[in-house]
Amino acid sequence: MPDLEVPVLIVGGGGCGLTASVFLSDLGVDHLLVERRATTSTLPRAHYLNQRTMEVFRQHGLADDVYRISAPTANIGEVAWRTSLAGDGELDARDLHRMDAFGGGSTAEPYAAHSPCPSTNLPQHRLEPLLLEHVRGRAKRTPLFNHVMQDFTQDEDGVTAHVTDRSTGRTTTVRARYLLAADGGKGIGARLGVPMRGDGWAFDVISVHFSADLREWWSGDRVLITNFVSPDGGPVSRYGMVAMGPEWGRASREWALHFHVPPGADTTFDEHTAADTVRGLLKLPDLDVVVHQVGHYRPEAVIADRFRVGRVFLAGDAAHRQPPATGLGLNSAVQDAHNLAWKLAAVLDGQAGDALLDTYEAERLPTAQRNVEWAMFAFRNHAVIHAGLGLLPGQPPEVTRANFRDLLADTPMGETRRARAAEVFATQRVEYQAHDIEIGFAYAAGALVPDGSAAPPRDPWGYVHHPDARPGHRLPHAWLDLCGRRLSTHDLVGDRGGFVLITGDTDDVWAAAAARAAAACGVPVTAVTVSPGRHRDANGTWATARGGPRRGAVLVRPDNHVAWRGGSPGPGAADELTAALRRVLGRGE
Repeated sequence: MPDLEVPVLIVGGGGCGLTASVFLSDLGVDHLLVERRATTSTLPRAHYLNQRTMEVFRQHGLADDVYRISAPTANIGEVAWRTSLAGDGELDARDLHRMDAFGGGSTAEPYAAHSPCPSTNLPQHRLEPLLLEHVRGRAKRTPLFNHVMQDFTQDEDGVTAHVTDRSTGRTTTVRARYLLAADGGKGIGARLGVPMRGDGWAFDVISVHFSADLREWWSGDRVLITNFVSPDGGPVSRYGMVAMGPEWGRASREWALHFHVPPGADTTFDEHTAADTVRGLLKLPDLDVVVHQVGHYRPEAVIADRFRVGRVFLAGDAAHRQPPATGLGLNSAVQDAHNLAWKLAAVLDGQAGDALLDTYEAERLPTAQRNVEWAMFAFRNHAVIHAGLGLLPGQPPEVTRANFRDLLADTPMGETRRARAAEVFATQRVEYQAHDIEIGFAYAAGALVPDGSAAPPRDPWGYVHHPDARPGHRLPHAWLDLCGRRLSTHDLVGDRGGFVLITGDTDDVWAAAAARAAAACGVPVTAVTVSPGRHRDANGTWATARGGPRRGAVLVRPDNHVAWRGGSPGPGAADELTAALRRVLGRGE
């Protein structure tokens, strides 16, 4: 007999597992979270939170707390490239390029138009404790840190796991109907025989998390990331640094410096060695540096063959791992948890059939594939920039320095070289202006009913976004006015599950159809009319994005993705909507 029975067991207490716990708690699903670490992350690791993730946090009452301590848009709106941070040599501390990014500067208008939530920056060692506070305040069961799942088995009815308290050695047998593997790829997928396929690299990336006062030298208050391309050559000549707060811009006190060394080079760093490396790379030999931690990782771009095996679901790094470029790792993990949570809740509550759970893989695996490929492409594109600066592998240091002198020279040819470099630098917008990649992903198949419409175009550069209320797409954001109160279309869907039917029908035919469909399927369906005198389309945005006739209807899932879109209501509106809802819930056509 098990010592404990729960509907869902979450293994992993990082960003994916913690957000899954919050979402399940809001949806009324009892669960237990276990995490092998004694505490949340002590490394900054992931830090960029894109608009889609912040929309999810807004839906579940997390966004305000995140924004309270994260970087404002004014402090993340630019990325810089420099030869070095400081130094007094002829090629030191020279700007090479600057790019607007993440909703700042020239990118501000489209980012603000398409989402109620700006992007932000909050490193993982600050985000995870905040998430844990919300987990403890919402979950019925206390999350178990410093606990490891030793093994598990599954059968047709559930999963049996053995969980050991690492401080006492006591093992508890847990019986769960479903297991969510958010363990960062630490073994559950391998035990299930699910391979991770893709690319990996042999070199180590070293991350030094440190504190220092850099306000005299940092690239500017708008700059979040500075990429360094050194004319000096040597084993470390390309590296990057990110502001990590807790204040922002030049006032940031903490930083993460990332670099890689050639295969075979010494990658053993202690606190003293790392501090000297920081001083040397920044060309600040007398800088007061406090090293907090040194991390190592090997970049890879891999994805699991399957995201569901029986009653076990892989999410986050257990399902896909990618280079840090574009910041899609943690954001994808949060969105995995968001996609799966409402489906687990619906099945556990008897509202949906098991087929609904199959749509998790059908929807999230292709999305992860696109994200992994994009991150790899953006990561490798930095080499294109280096080539555009005249840097070639194996090039003698004196040639590199000569190339930089020519690039920065006040001559007609120097001007031409800089113009060419600017063209090449602009290609890195695939990383720093990936607006459509972040919010424009759509599900081609899954918990949705296609309407036969053509998909909107996708910008090959990943920037230009075309909002569309087509089934499978994220619900377009539009500002609505309700008796003087401003709210987003995203706010129409709450955090407790249930569907929303958005319509322009002022005769309430669709409202009656929603009530009948809800009764027939046993799920909440709230009808909302967008029209003058009700929810007014404040800027005309919804009328453009919804598609179809004015009196048509858009059925929105609990995760703010469109499930179905119908035309003007006729006598069979209720039957049409009910059939669509049944299909979405995996209960037949």
